[in-house]
Amino acid sequence: MFCLSCGKELPDGSGFCNHCGKPTATTAPAPQKKGGVPILRVIGFGLLILVLVGLLISRLNSPTVNQPSAKQVASTPILVPMSTKLFTGQTVVKAGGYVTNKFTVEPGMQNFRVVGQFNASGGTGNDIQVVLADEDEFQNWINGHQTNVFYSTEKITTGKLDVDNLAPGRYVLALSNTFSTFTDKYVFAEIEARWTVQQ
Repeated sequence: MFCLSCGKELPDGSGFCNHCGKPTATTAPAPQKKGGVPILRVIGFGLLILVLVGLLISRLNSPTVNQPSAKQVASTPILVPMSTKLFTGQTVVKAGGYVTNKFTVEPGMQNFRVVGQFNASGGTGNDIQVVLADEDEFQNWINGHQTNVFYSTEKITTGKLDVDNLAPGRYVLALSNTFSTFTDKYVFAEIEARWTVQQ
């Protein structure tokens, strides 16, 4: 026990203080030592650190909005552009004849189109006819019958073509000089097929 007046430590049960002589009717509680840290404060601080570390780890492991997951990247289709030349440079088309280039559009070929330009010389008209049709319709066209074609010209000297969205099937691109009896025609053409494939 301690004296309420002078604060000195006294033997338990003392009625008077041995130092100042004051009565000790009520004893003061033992003073706490300075510098000590309560155990609850230590535990609370430790729990707070554990929660913060847990939040940091979960944040690092969660995908962000700007970074797609590996599964999303794998499922995104990649379209690869492809092309092939149908006519390039100069082609001689004999009088009364025609020159063809046959090609096939496969089911996996997407956005298939035929694009290019041509220029004819020879004879008095410097002209040629150009047609793009499927195989069956080309036979009708070349024999002068009514037909459905994707591209067709009258006798012209120069022209451009851009035919897109060709469905799967077999096609013919032809330079025709069947209207000329005696004169060969010289056609300078750069025409190609373009498409994409999914990988």
